[in-house]
Amino acid sequence: MQSITMQQNFNRLLSGTVQAQKSILLSCLILTLSVMMSACGGGGSSSTSGFSDQLALGTGLAGNGFDLAGEAQTFSLVATGGGTITFRLESAADFEGRFVRLYINYPTGTPYWQNDIIPPQADGHILLSSFRVTDVGTYVVKAYLVSDSGGGVTETHVADATLVMTP
Repeated sequence: MQSITMQQNFNRLLSGTVQAQKSILLSCLILTLSVMMSACGGGGSSSTSGFSDQLALGTGLAGNGFDLAGEAQTFSLVATGGGTITFRLESAADFEGRFVRLYINYPTGTPYWQNDIIPPQADGHILLSSFRVTDVGTYVVKAYLVSDSGGGVTETHVADATLVMTP
């Protein structure tokens, strides 16, 4: 008999808070969906996505595996193990299945090298990868998001960085 009374009291307590629980759950669901949509979907500018168009160069990845170590513009062939440069590309727009194309040119615009990189996931705003420059000189690195929609290739400029390679 005691357990029935406790069960009845428990049910009465819950019945008064069911509406409040539904409101809290609905609020949490709306907040979660808003965060997910702003972080991953639909592209947008830095004001809506929280990301901006940036290209940073470094000597490797920091201990957390997400930040650059040795971020700079000037590097030496010796210190980079023969010219390996790690980069972090951040795009205000979502990648949306597009791949990244890097053009590495001399300041005159003459091409030095081009590289296409397929990101490990189709969406997102950040790519960490590396490339090699094995000759001493000054270069302009230009990053583009590239889509091939069957009707032709479209390149969308994201960011530039200057790279100086010393002996």
